[in-house]
Amino acid sequence: MPASRSAPPPPRPARRGRAAASPRAAAREARESVYREHILAAGEKVFAAQDFDAAKVQDISRLAGLSMGSIYALFTSKEQIYASIIEQRGNELLVLVEQIAAANHPPVEALDALVTTYIDYFCAHTDFLQMNVRTGAAWALRMSYPGTRAALAATIHGLQREIFARGVAAGAYIDEDPAYLGVLFSGIDQIHLAHWVAGGMKDSRDELRERLLRIVRKTFLR
Repeated sequence: MPASRSAPPPPRPARRGRAAASPRAAAREARESVYREHILAAGEKVFAAQDFDAAKVQDISRLAGLSMGSIYALFTSKEQIYASIIEQRGNELLVLVEQIAAANHPPVEALDALVTTYIDYFCAHTDFLQMNVRTGAAWALRMSYPGTRAALAATIHGLQREIFARGVAAGAYIDEDPAYLGVLFSGIDQIHLAHWVAGGMKDSRDELRERLLRIVRKTFLR
């Protein structure tokens, strides 16, 4: 009779992933996310209405309806609030320009898509536009931007260079360095929008778009 064998050990329980956040922690994260949105929205309005040096965290606190303690629990300074707005909006713009570049439109359609995208975005985010106008920083000069903003500007300019390179190669755009054409477009766009802000933003979205379309077509198309 064969020797009896001991029963095999029970299988080890499978390792569980990271424990889910407790209900209290999840509620805190949700609350902080809402607070952060309120702070950034209020900050955008304050920085649109006042120069950066004149703007105060107290103004943001009052407009957001949050205590100073709640704000400083999420942001260490006025500078961090400002930088977070720039990063959020810059990344939104980056996604839009990436979509235009990836669509590989014919040159004329690509130019029209750039114009329409920028006009629609800034018409929908006029506080952010006024923030940018107040800084006086040239959109075409990446070195004038600090930190993350410089990286975002460099990426967007790189995508615009690709779009203009296709147009030059196809013979649809003037025969110039595509990198130069990309930053020239940004400069024209900035001046066009800054002029709109200075005039009280009276022109409609369609008027603003059609005027910029006329200018860029005359500038870049053969």
